[in-house]
Amino acid sequence: MAHSRSPSMHAAAFSALGIDAAYELLRIPAGEPEAVEEALRQYAVRGGGNVTVPHKAPAAQALDEASPAVRQTGACNCFWQTVSGLLAGDNTDVAGIESVLRDLLRERPPRDVLVLGAGGAGAATAIAAGRLRASKIHVANRTPIHAERLVRRLGALGLPARVEGWPAAGTFDVIVNATTLGLHPDDPLPASFDRVKAGFALDLVYPRPSSDPDAETTRWIRSARARGIEANDGLEVLVRQAAACYPHWFGVDAPLEALRQGARHQGP
Repeated sequence: MAHSRSPSMHAAAFSALGIDAAYELLRIPAGEPEAVEEALRQYAVRGGGNVTVPHKAPAAQALDEASPAVRQTGACNCFWQTVSGLLAGDNTDVAGIESVLRDLLRERPPRDVLVLGAGGAGAATAIAAGRLRASKIHVANRTPIHAERLVRRLGALGLPARVEGWPAAGTFDVIVNATTLGLHPDDPLPASFDRVKAGFALDLVYPRPSSDPDAETTRWIRSARARGIEANDGLEVLVRQAAACYPHWFGVDAPLEALRQGARHQGP
């Protein structure tokens, strides 16, 4: 949380819009759903905010009014108060991932999409793939029961999905890392491109601010590009999920370029 790019990203957007607002970080201990709901209601009155791991599922449970994306994923990352005083929320990760994948695929519906990870980010990725009319959504997770649970959720939504083994292997149109692997320098790669073939790769992890030129993108994305695979890290996903919050918070479209510039800020 300390390395979050969100404060500088939103500060740049607020400035561009001429909005007098501040984006502050609030730490809540894991395993305290009552504290999550209390914080949501307190900050919703002040205009709303975002929720990050591990609080997205408790946040979804606390809402009075949930968007379809929240109901589909069981996770909430954006919240606000409605004009009638209700606590409302959305999962803008879905919209952000969908938008970036759409650009990566050049508007073409994907065939086989491999989702690495079955948590909130994995669910958002799978729902985004469904919105893009993927022919098959493959889910791989280090703990198979979690992959099975997500596949059942997708099946109940009418989306074609199946469980894959871990570590993943096979040939796919696009592969998305929706795990936390890559957040730390000594993490193993979420998948080896010796075992997995893909036309496109998207890493939801994005590099921390660093003076290291190799940190311009993640190690997994560098590995993909070395194999000639078109690949992006999660920085643009961060920007676009943030942009999807602005109609909820302020009733306006977000200034995308300001968000991008703020997200690239190499602060602490």
